[in-house]
Amino acid sequence: MTVRTRFAALALACAAIAPVASAQSPCPSRLFVSGYFSTVHVFDACNGAYLRDLDARTRLRGAQAVRLGPDRRIHVVAEGTGTIHRYRNDTLAWDGVFATTPAGAGPTAIDFDGAGRAWVAAFNTDSVRRYDTDGRFIDVPLPPSVVINGPDNGMRFAAGSLWIPAFYANSLVRHDPATGATSVAILPQAAGLIRTRGILPTADATGLFVTAEGSGKLLRHEVATGTTVQIGGAFGAPTGIAYAPDGMLLVVDAGAVVRVHPVSGEKLGTLVPAGAGGVDGPTFIAVVPIPDVPEGTAEAVEYHHAGLDHYFLSLIPGEIAALDAGTLPGWTRTGLTFRGWAVPGPGTSPVCRFYLPPAAGNSHFFSADPAECARLRDAHPDFVPEGEPFHIALPDPVTGACPAATAPVYRFWNARAGDTNHRYTTSLQVAREMTSLGHVAEGYGPGPDFPIMCEVR
Repeated sequence: MTVRTRFAALALACAAIAPVASAQSPCPSRLFVSGYFSTVHVFDACNGAYLRDLDARTRLRGAQAVRLGPDRRIHVVAEGTGTIHRYRNDTLAWDGVFATTPAGAGPTAIDFDGAGRAWVAAFNTDSVRRYDTDGRFIDVPLPPSVVINGPDNGMRFAAGSLWIPAFYANSLVRHDPATGATSVAILPQAAGLIRTRGILPTADATGLFVTAEGSGKLLRHEVATGTTVQIGGAFGAPTGIAYAPDGMLLVVDAGAVVRVHPVSGEKLGTLVPAGAGGVDGPTFIAVVPIPDVPEGTAEAVEYHHAGLDHYFLSLIPGEIAALDAGTLPGWTRTGLTFRGWAVPGPGTSPVCRFYLPPAAGNSHFFSADPAECARLRDAHPDFVPEGEPFHIALPDPVTGACPAATAPVYRFWNARAGDTNHRYTTSLQVAREMTSLGHVAEGYGPGPDFPIMCEVR
């Protein structure tokens, strides 16, 4: 297959329709629109206002499915690079690569089963791969098959099954993870299903909405009876589909995102005009609730100094401003962050910060363990205490488990005598990179990935 053949219909022009009037109160959700020829673009899900690009095209080339994972991170499939990236849902900051598929696999879709494992559709190999909660490859539960010819980005779990849009087979495939049985739920071209794309469970969980890009139809499939009918009129190459915050459908229609009544299929107006925010070739849309950020929390921003090969953290606004302004030369943001408490919070521990003088590494050290802070203070009187810049939860000292509503933060030591430096990260990819570089993991629990702190979620 060629990219141009598969996405040629996305070049259709559409008439401009005035956007829906702005909402009077803050929207609880953001709309993510994947542009295959651009990147992932973020909009207000209520009024369609363009907010920002999620990331550069260099990282999200061939943007496809966007899913909120069980780890509360946003996972984005980049077909062009064969990678799946993670982003924080609160700040939208990049949080590393979740998984990398084999060369030529052409990943399009991702969804998560009840155990939190990721199922990834490989378009070019007509298969579905499975990854563990940390992004490590497990197996190929659906090996290459003409039955799922061209598994596309709408693949998702619903009604106890995995539903796979078979783009080139012009069908909808159903897979039962419990038994391993795979069947064709909508036969090729039945009800006008041509070039299967998006899948969305109905609000009553009895059926599925399915978009047929090749025939311009929006279909409703009933799971119990197996019947499939068209709803509404003609669409222009429909691809992505999602629920708006008010319960109406959002459907990509000739490059625009339109509001659609979920019963009649009637178009209710355009939310995002074609090309808004630079979207080019929209393939997938997702509406993701914005998480509540607990009052009193703040971001710990990570910096790197290339000349020293040192990492540094800060939650202090004045210090962050100075670093960003270059007042302290050489430090640049890595793009990674995690969230702690700027003030004492329930179940948190104060984080001590020490400056290690040049003879010990010209570096900084952080710990949320009062006992460790005390030992360090007694053993190294030359280390300069710099107060308690933030507060954070601690993991269980035996199991390494983080408390509810928190997530692991890992600490790594560079193991360089006289040039000591530590890195703190929530990214498992970064954790693996540090291990591969010979850095020593320091934390609680049996490992290999054991946390030293637990960030706020």
